[in-house]
Amino acid sequence: MNDTLGRLRAADPALTMLEPDPRDSQAQALLERVLAVPQVSPGRRGRRRLVAAVAGATVAAAATAFVIAEPAAAYTVDKHADGSIAVSFRADRLKDTDKLNAELARAGARTVVMRMVPADQCTTPLDMDPMFPFLTTATPEQLNRYPVSYQFQDTGVVITIRPDKIPAADALAFGYAIRNDRDGRTTIAVPAVVRTLPSCMAIPNRPRR
Repeated sequence: MNDTLGRLRAADPALTMLEPDPRDSQAQALLERVLAVPQVSPGRRGRRRLVAAVAGATVAAAATAFVIAEPAAAYTVDKHADGSIAVSFRADRLKDTDKLNAELARAGARTVVMRMVPADQCTTPLDMDPMFPFLTTATPEQLNRYPVSYQFQDTGVVITIRPDKIPAADALAFGYAIRNDRDGRTTIAVPAVVRTLPSCMAIPNRPRR
């Protein structure tokens, strides 16, 4: 049996291999390559994954913020150093005037903006101050006496309010509406210096041709 065991050991290639020589050039080159690879601990590997996840979440959040960005405001209110108040709004986008009127009140404008309704839904006439009648034409002096001026621009209705020219017992009611005419959609504006604020303002009749 001892002879058989000896023959088996002699035939085993693992037992016939020489002991590795650490001075061998190939062994030294392999060792240098192993040592050159940076060793990352499990903790650092986890931190890298965490940083990557946070960075990915930040990018996703930025993309979401871009997608859900709100449109420009439907109105603006700016108070100037001379006391006048500039207001601009898009009649087609200003559906609810509560917030705009709250800002006008804070600015001391003594003005209420109202969306006008069809005449059959608002039959009470305006309690206008006779000192400020509706004018189809006006001289520069008359315009300078009025507490409001307005114009239509591509950005919407632009109003300049001068509260110091509104009598103490009065207020300014500024009505607006969009009317569908044969020539297309027309924005209408009606400023009125009133002694009593109205609950509604009626869309004026179309001018006769």
